[in-house]
Amino acid sequence: MISIWYITIFLFPSFLRLSSAQSPYYSCPISALSYNTNSSFERNLNALLASLAAKSSVSRGFYNTTVGQSPEQVHGLVQCHGDISADDCRSCAASAASQIVQVCPGKRMGVIWFDDCLLRYSSFNFFGIVDASKMALVNTVSMSNPARFKPIVQVLFDNLIKSATTNISGHMYATESVKYTDNVTLYCLAECTRDLSFNFCNSCLKSSVRAISQCCSDKRGARILSGSCVIRYEIYPFFGNLSTSLVTLPPPPSSTSGGAPTNSSVVVTGEHFSAI
Repeated sequence: MISIWYITIFLFPSFLRLSSAQSPYYSCPISALSYNTNSSFERNLNALLASLAAKSSVSRGFYNTTVGQSPEQVHGLVQCHGDISADDCRSCAASAASQIVQVCPGKRMGVIWFDDCLLRYSSFNFFGIVDASKMALVNTVSMSNPARFKPIVQVLFDNLIKSATTNISGHMYATESVKYTDNVTLYCLAECTRDLSFNFCNSCLKSSVRAISQCCSDKRGARILSGSCVIRYEIYPFFGNLSTSLVTLPPPPSSTSGGAPTNSSVVVTGEHFSAI
């Protein structure tokens, strides 16, 4: 089995704080204002998180709401991936609501990403606005034929963006799998939070695809995380079967081997997706 290492790279490292290179991932802006224990904001935040955890699975996997009055008002949303069950959504949302106050203690804004869901809150009303901050989680192992692999990744994400932003269900979620070689299948996902319009979703996803093409589309796996959208590809399955197609590609000019990742990881920070 091949040992695979991951790096985590920040587009704006001075604004983000990361727990580790393993899920869950979170960002707590260093510049964010703080709140005091037993304050009105803390009570509103606790009420918001309880509401998000309770209503995520009964609202088609997405729920957003606002609690309290300005200036102690708090806005938040939770979203589960489009292919998970209601029970898994409920469990993920509950974990996110519980853990975000532990990893972002006293902060008036934060976002946490699990493999199956994300949760975000802020004293600022961010609904319908694209979050420009990004975090890249990158597998450090390169594919053996990047000249062939990178264009395939680009085409797949272009297709997924079209699917996600024209999904009549409004889920703004799309997945696809492609048989890259006899031994390697490429799995891709694109998703936006459902408070966005289709146009803003398109903008968020295209920005993330540009970022992934700059940093890591020759690698065995990568994901770009923001508070508004997520894109990810791997050479192992990480989603269910919803809206997934399987396309066979022409055989590559050279052999490519694959394998599932181990849990070894390292965190590297830098700017503009240039690790230091």
